[in-house]
Amino acid sequence: MDCKTNIFYLYHMKSGTRPKKERKGVWLPPAVGYDLDLFLSQVFNYGVQPRYSARVLATLAINIINKPFRWFERTWINPRIEKLPVTEDPLFIVGHWRSGTTHLHNLLNQDPQMGSVTTYQSVFPDTLFNKMGYFIFRNFMRLLIAPRRLGDNVKMNADFPQEEEFAIGSRHSLSYYYFWIFPRYTMQFYHTFIEFQQMDEKAREQWRHAYRLIIKKAVKYRDASRFLSKNPTNTGRIKELLQMFPNAKFIHIHRNPVTVFLSTRHFYHEMMPALQLHTVTEQQLEEIIFSVYDLMMHKFIEERKLIPEGNLLEFSFEELEKDPVAMLGRIYSTFGFSGFDKVSDAFIEYAAKSKGYMKNVHHITRHQLDMILEKWDFAMKEWGYQVPDDGLVIDE
Repeated sequence: MDCKTNIFYLYHMKSGTRPKKERKGVWLPPAVGYDLDLFLSQVFNYGVQPRYSARVLATLAINIINKPFRWFERTWINPRIEKLPVTEDPLFIVGHWRSGTTHLHNLLNQDPQMGSVTTYQSVFPDTLFNKMGYFIFRNFMRLLIAPRRLGDNVKMNADFPQEEEFAIGSRHSLSYYYFWIFPRYTMQFYHTFIEFQQMDEKAREQWRHAYRLIIKKAVKYRDASRFLSKNPTNTGRIKELLQMFPNAKFIHIHRNPVTVFLSTRHFYHEMMPALQLHTVTEQQLEEIIFSVYDLMMHKFIEERKLIPEGNLLEFSFEELEKDPVAMLGRIYSTFGFSGFDKVSDAFIEYAAKSKGYMKNVHHITRHQLDMILEKWDFAMKEWGYQVPDDGLVIDE
């Protein structure tokens, strides 16, 4: 996932100044910030393999410590924030995981008018404005968070922008990202929390309410005017988002499906073992990747026509990578956003720092490549992609 994350887990602190070999982190499921009853019900419903018992106990311990702070904010602070209006139309970055959504999110977040969920808020969404709880848990996270994310070496920081999907499921069982903890139920979570199948109106309203509150808290926390979302899960929720925000702006960033498959598989291999409470096989994991991409991208292609004219901008990761500042200028011009000249220097500085980012080289078998070209042929044609000629090694 662009889990960019990104986060539900906690990390060891790096020792010294920029060591050659950075220490691995202590990773925990997102449930450290969930309702205690919710997490216990998930464990009961979806199961835990015995070897992950210590992970469950550690998650429960942090959850219990956080509980009084979480209760205070929900009781005394959230009701006041819920009354705040959403004054500017949100900007939603969508696109399948590993398509460049994180890079675009980080770039746009250089503009102070954009308010994103932070990594800290994504883990502790209801310990944000409680001063004592915030002091304790934010400093705890800052102390322990790893400098880089597993799987893609993206830099990590408690204050960096993150996906709000992590926070949506903290109070009610409403998040697709439960799949990180219980991967065997990924497709069930997809159909329920992205397609909203078998979800009654009460549950849908809980989802909307949770999302609006997260948006308002993110904007207030950063003293911003517009909510900036990077949540690949929303790629399959266009219709639902438009019901909430009819004039919302959307950016869809896409990438070569072959690269997306390999990068997603690699990312899951690195991230999932650190978060899961039960395992899936390699074959099951690949089936999940194929199925979710197929369902989500077909749904996006179908629903994007619902977006009002002028409120959707689509481009490739390659276009963004080639000239990020020019692409940002295009975004501001397309949507009529003000202030580009004031923040262009910050965009240029961030883009320059990102040039040294090292990408992974992926190996693929001929059979896997044939499967991608067969199952995702619709996407290859839709956005004009061919088999990439760099960063890919085909093992015959």
